[in-house]
Amino acid sequence: MKLKLVLFCILLSSIGWSQNKISGKITDESNGEPLIGANVVAKGTTIGTITDVDGSFSFEVPAKTTALTVSYVGYVPQDIVITPGQTSFTVAMISSNTLNDVVVVGYGTATKKELTGSVSKISGEVISKLPVTGIDQAMQGQAAGVLVTANSGTPGGAISVRIRGVSSINGTNQPLYVIDGVPIVTGSLSQLGVGNQSTNALSDINPNDIESIEILKDAAASAIYGARANNGVVIVTTKRGKSGKTKVELTTSYGTASTVKKLGSITGPQYETLTNEARSNVGQSLLFTDPANAPTTNWQDQIFRSAGTSNTQLSVSGGNERTKFYASGGWLDQDGVVIGSNLQRATAKLNLDNNITDNLKLSLTSSFNQTSSSRVNNDNNIYGIVSAAILLGSHIPVYNADGTFARDPNSSVENPVAGATLTDINYTTQRVTGNVGLEWTIIPGLSAKTSFGADFNNYRDFRFYPTTVNAGAGVGGQATEAFSRDYVLINENTLRYVFKVSKLKVDAVGGITFQKETLNTLFANGQKFPGNTIRTLDAASVKADIQSNATLYGINSYFGRAALTWDGKYTLQGIVRADGSSRFGTENRWGVFPSISGSWTLSDESFFKGIKSWFSTLRLKGGYGTTGSSDISNFASRGLIQGGANYFSTPGLAPTQLANTALSWEQKKDISGGLEMGFLKDRIVIAIEPFKNYVSKILLNQPVVATTGFTSINANAAKMESNGIDFGFTAIGAQTKSFNWTTRINVATYTNMVTDYPTGTGFGFASWVEKGYSISSFRGYVVDGIFQTQGEIDALNTKAKEKNGASALYQVAKTSPGDIRFKDLNGDGIITAADQQIIGKGLPDWTGSVSNDFSYTNEAIGTFDLSIFFQGQGGASIFNFTREFSEGMNGVFGSTDAVLNRWTPSNTTTDVPRAAYGDPNSNRRNSTRWLEDGSYVRLKNVSFGYTLPASLTQRFGVQRLRAYFSGQNLWTSTNYKGYDPEVSTFSEGSGTNSTLAFGTDFLTYPQAKTYTFGLNVTF
Repeated sequence: MKLKLVLFCILLSSIGWSQNKISGKITDESNGEPLIGANVVAKGTTIGTITDVDGSFSFEVPAKTTALTVSYVGYVPQDIVITPGQTSFTVAMISSNTLNDVVVVGYGTATKKELTGSVSKISGEVISKLPVTGIDQAMQGQAAGVLVTANSGTPGGAISVRIRGVSSINGTNQPLYVIDGVPIVTGSLSQLGVGNQSTNALSDINPNDIESIEILKDAAASAIYGARANNGVVIVTTKRGKSGKTKVELTTSYGTASTVKKLGSITGPQYETLTNEARSNVGQSLLFTDPANAPTTNWQDQIFRSAGTSNTQLSVSGGNERTKFYASGGWLDQDGVVIGSNLQRATAKLNLDNNITDNLKLSLTSSFNQTSSSRVNNDNNIYGIVSAAILLGSHIPVYNADGTFARDPNSSVENPVAGATLTDINYTTQRVTGNVGLEWTIIPGLSAKTSFGADFNNYRDFRFYPTTVNAGAGVGGQATEAFSRDYVLINENTLRYVFKVSKLKVDAVGGITFQKETLNTLFANGQKFPGNTIRTLDAASVKADIQSNATLYGINSYFGRAALTWDGKYTLQGIVRADGSSRFGTENRWGVFPSISGSWTLSDESFFKGIKSWFSTLRLKGGYGTTGSSDISNFASRGLIQGGANYFSTPGLAPTQLANTALSWEQKKDISGGLEMGFLKDRIVIAIEPFKNYVSKILLNQPVVATTGFTSINANAAKMESNGIDFGFTAIGAQTKSFNWTTRINVATYTNMVTDYPTGTGFGFASWVEKGYSISSFRGYVVDGIFQTQGEIDALNTKAKEKNGASALYQVAKTSPGDIRFKDLNGDGIITAADQQIIGKGLPDWTGSVSNDFSYTNEAIGTFDLSIFFQGQGGASIFNFTREFSEGMNGVFGSTDAVLNRWTPSNTTTDVPRAAYGDPNSNRRNSTRWLEDGSYVRLKNVSFGYTLPASLTQRFGVQRLRAYFSGQNLWTSTNYKGYDPEVSTFSEGSGTNSTLAFGTDFLTYPQAKTYTFGLNVTF
């Protein structure tokens, strides 16, 4: 073995390649001073050196080296092309003040120095290090003021994204997504209810193709998108080809996932003993005769699994000065941690750029994605797999003696293993997005562009309940098939002029857009099948339901933006957009959304020069503007008549909606500011951005008098306001030739209040909207301990009778020692609905993240990189409705081990009430008993990578080879008792408003802990 090793080493050392010696000098462009300790590296390798005291360098590079990469703290990295025979170089470095960074804004680009609004940028390099499968996941924790919540662990499930809080009550609060100029369809196209977690159209998009994500957070940045910018705008730019040698990149990874935690369970004997006790406590007969011999099944162990994920992506890019291309393809296969759940996605992309002439450019962006998913019933669903694993008693075995699935004869809860393996629920979607544009440079600085974009979505749902599961047993088997076809067409025409006169720079853009969206749906259901193997609807003997629908809307827009910058220090920007939508009434068909903003770079002033060596950047900005929301049904303003009405099977028409010709846009007035500071040539950068929003004309369904023949009408009828501060901190802790360390901290505070609302209204389980309180508030009773004696109950009932008459009772007649006592908040001596109050809120007071990125390079052994990312939140409550069932002790539902501490005459020092079948005291009512602190800190991601030295890989034709290992959701610090504090049962498209019921947990599919190993290879 030793001989083989020696021979191998001799072989490697014998493989030689010629080298060239080069030298040069690195200076500061602004003053010509030498830069000491600048890094100079042969591009694509780890071979390099640092400059000495006079900025000089000298070292040997491989003969095939085509460029040098020069970098230095506080300066823009440069690639210096090596021409044949060149051995000496002089490089002038440009200050990398962060204000020189370029960001994408609506219909253009700008440097951060020219920005007057709030824009956060996430680079593709950052995204590439994250084990995410969607765009929305890639934003989590990466930008202050952007709350991204993975509502559940469902593969391809909905993700909640809130930019600076909420801006609507009944409408969506998801941002507008614009990918390569096309506003895309988001949310769910599914017509099947499998619980409250809906599908997510954004899961169709491949994050490996992303070049950058820009998040427009205030009106000063987003008003150019007008009527759809209330919730912020996310601009996604995908990768494009560059001139030069064709580059091939292969990324492949495999990971395993498991549940972060399981809820404590009880044994079968404990379950039967508890049930008997609950019945005995209310005078009912016992249900089980021999609890001691009951079997035990831990249902969570039966449904949770170690799940694998494989992900392979291949891209090819390159081109010349005339034509550039980027092409990619990918395959994702992700199993969920719950048996029966899976997501598969195939993606293909082609981006082309061609300079037809020197002043005429053609660009093409296109992608095709097909996503297929095996789904399981979940979240708030009696047939749900996680639901049944908690709510089916532990005394039921998985299988009967004959091999069939066992059932609980006293409960309608499904056997979760049967529900996951026998039920067939799946969807398939094909998505084609594209944009073709033609840009004409009329004169230097003046260009005109026209583009045509499209987003086509074809979506198919299928579900089959066989006769062997509860949902299909009573109807002889049941199948449902549904189709949705949603397509968006958009034409945009813009004119942009950028010119400079003396110290004045003008950047102006104006345009007109036309957009149309059409949605067609078909839904059919059949029952009573001849068997469980033929599952097509034509085999059903009863066609139970069939529906079809078509709807569309159009929007026509005119917009303009002008930014004036004087002497590189003062910028004034104005935006105006006018949107006309078919959704609104004839009196308010058009909405106008202006904004004005400005910035001042104080650090460029002459009086600042004395301290600029350590205080490198100081900049102020502020703005005011309005944006809108048009998130209502397509014909919400119109009086509608529906066909299909009949009298004795005679077809007819019937009115279904009252008209409101005055219906108008929801409108947000936004005041924002900003302070940006950089220290030590921007090695430390701090950004503080306060904001305050006023939202008016919020769209609601308002009740009307019954004599109209209707119950409600669409109207603008509510207001709310919010404020907060976004804080960002970036520090380069170290940057040398061999070692780099960067720290990023993002923190945001947020408060919300409904300032005008017709009347308090409940949503979801305990969620409540009321004037004077935050959106996503919880309302319920306040627990005031547990009754220990009958005397306590009698004393309160006596007082109640004294105040309210002989028939009044403080508690119901069957209240007993061991039941919960609730506070009499209004002091009338009795407990009624009037004794409920706001007891918490689902929105956090603050969110934050901390990331640290380290890298160490050694020419001989390669590069090691480490990324550690924490995220967290505070001030939010979670209403744990799962506990309301699993700790209710009022029926035949399964229980968690918290019930082992229930009140009994011998266990009185507890906050868990007695077991009482039927719950006569209503101990399970919505109250502070189920409200928990949703604060947490989570180690969201750790990634460790190793890149082989280029001197080794280039011998085999490989430009770069990196292996990495990452872990996700590795550790969480929280007091929350459920599976996961990062939770919300209700998601966009689930049927219940996810914003109003934010922070509710009811039998939710939990997130997973994931370990991933991968390889990145570049040729």
